[in-house]
Amino acid sequence: MKKLISLMAIIPTFLEVCILPLASTPEGINIKQIQEISAFKSNTAVEALAQPITVRLLGENIAGSGVIISQVGSDYFVLTCAHVIDSDREEKFVVLTSDGKEYTAQKDSRFNFRDRDIDLAVVKFSTNNQYPVAVVSDNFNLSLGEEVYVTGFPNYEQKSVNYIPTIDLGIKPYNFTKGKVIHVLNLPLEKGYKIGMSNEIEVGMSGGPVLNQDGELVGIIGRTKYGFGGLDAYRFSDGSQPSEELVEEFFVASWAIPIPKFNLVQ
Repeated sequence: MKKLISLMAIIPTFLEVCILPLASTPEGINIKQIQEISAFKSNTAVEALAQPITVRLLGENIAGSGVIISQVGSDYFVLTCAHVIDSDREEKFVVLTSDGKEYTAQKDSRFNFRDRDIDLAVVKFSTNNQYPVAVVSDNFNLSLGEEVYVTGFPNYEQKSVNYIPTIDLGIKPYNFTKGKVIHVLNLPLEKGYKIGMSNEIEVGMSGGPVLNQDGELVGIIGRTKYGFGGLDAYRFSDGSQPSEELVEEFFVASWAIPIPKFNLVQ
């Protein structure tokens, strides 16, 4: 891995991230409604859109995923989960893009989502190379049964009965998963998690994009199924505790934070 170097001073641009409430939680999934959902794009088409915008974040103590959400000149902005990069004291990382290139990156401290108790962070890297930027969905309301796709880079891969670290494999561990929305919460879980999905997510994919059937960005994945911590791992953002029955439902879902809109203003 290339030696990390200091970044140039941050150019004064401002990223406005608006996280809006989702629609009311329906009582359950209507099977007929699921069957009527049409696939506007095939898995292959969505993956073709997803892979170029998905990046891997590596550092001395971190390994996770992210999505390119904006470009200003030679500066690219990557959205990821705060918990992915918080363990790196220097707040400097390597971003691996879809073409396998490595770029020095740094947390953009102007965007402090902790004030909103949301598990998000922005990372910036600079290059004259051109990369696509995620298209954010105009539809703020996800529906139960809606197909969604998640991409990212697992930290381990299974070989026979063993799990092998993938840190030295660059972008080779890229993973693309298909699933459906199974929970849409009015009151989010702690750290802003509102979207529960059936997608199989692995450790290391946190920070990766959640895309709809048109390949548009609708969220950021951050929690795998079967989270550690028991009941406390699924506490609502107001401090209240879901019932044990509800926790059992939450337990078998992967969770994401909805990201309805991005606007970069120079």
